[in-house]
Amino acid sequence: MGHLDDAFAAALLKSPELLVRCARLLLDTEFPESLHEAIVRDVGLDLEGPELAEVVPLKERRRRSPAFRAEVLVAYEYRCAMCGYEGRIAGEAVGLDAAHVRWWAFDGPDEVANGLALCSMHHLLFDRGVLGVTDERTVAVSRQFVGHDPSSSNVVLSLVGRDLGRPQSGLPLIDRTHLSWHRSQVFRGPSR
Repeated sequence: MGHLDDAFAAALLKSPELLVRCARLLLDTEFPESLHEAIVRDVGLDLEGPELAEVVPLKERRRRSPAFRAEVLVAYEYRCAMCGYEGRIAGEAVGLDAAHVRWWAFDGPDEVANGLALCSMHHLLFDRGVLGVTDERTVAVSRQFVGHDPSSSNVVLSLVGRDLGRPQSGLPLIDRTHLSWHRSQVFRGPSR
């Protein structure tokens, strides 16, 4: 919980363009992309306004690797590492994401050792701290997660202690430092 300096808050209210630019920069630098829509909705922002200007000079701005998604999906053979889902339409993977274990916004590298192929549902639950990964590379589920219906049992609770899918032979497992970061910064432990 925090607040803005009064003068800065007044400037944001006077300039919708400045508000949009600041909000987009904050989202891009502090949160994984999978959470942007929910954050914007929860705080009641409309970010359909002006495009984000070059706030940070291009040479200083860290860029995402355009190859990260493909490398991670190939490493995990286009299957969710938690549930095994592998959907395609017209030969293209759908509902399957390349998730950063240590968030890109927190200096997580765009490399297979920091990536997981996850279905869209498990990616969101991983980024929200419902799901985690132990050092033994099994799936952890937060005790704080509550779900009594069959869907919750099938999609989440059935994962407790399940072995995480592994990348193809010869490719790196998730680096333990990234797993440790996720457990301490994102996962809502303790686990079940």
